[in-house]
Amino acid sequence: MSVTRERIIELGENLILTKGYNAFSYQDISTELGIKNAAVHYYFPTKANLGTSIVKTNILRFEEMIDNMHSRGFDEWKQLDAFIKIYIKSNREQKLCIFGSLGPDFDTLNENTQNELVKMTELIVNWLTEILTSGKEKGFFVFNEDAHNKAAMIFSSLVASLQLSRIVKNFDYKSFCQAIQEGLKS
Repeated sequence: MSVTRERIIELGENLILTKGYNAFSYQDISTELGIKNAAVHYYFPTKANLGTSIVKTNILRFEEMIDNMHSRGFDEWKQLDAFIKIYIKSNREQKLCIFGSLGPDFDTLNENTQNELVKMTELIVNWLTEILTSGKEKGFFVFNEDAHNKAAMIFSSLVASLQLSRIVKNFDYKSFCQAIQEGLKS
């Protein structure tokens, strides 16, 4: 992958996470990179191509994170903690996650981007379901809900809380995330 293409994806993602998908243009990217709009269009003929590539890049990062945690022998608590730390970092950087940014614009996204976002959502919820199920069987986690529902609750809480923390300035995000984890202890 070319350096310019990588930088376009990086800048596009940052703009999505800070401004939203419909609030940025190729001009924002070309100005930041000091290139012409035509150069951005060379790599991504349409904004839809760029949006889809950004979601696919996020899917690859998530899959690499899972593989890395497995190869390092992370137990279910460490895996959940690593996942939650992604959201803590996003909050610290005053960014939304890809779901919180693209979710409100979902109906305006092209079909490929929508499909990739659905794929990533299912990937994360299914992964969370697996670690919750396994962690419950090992006695790490305690919860009464169906594991899939609990996974969806945790995931949606993390996504929505990033949005809430933008509105409520004294929102203690780290404590909120700790409460999610505390709610899983016996």
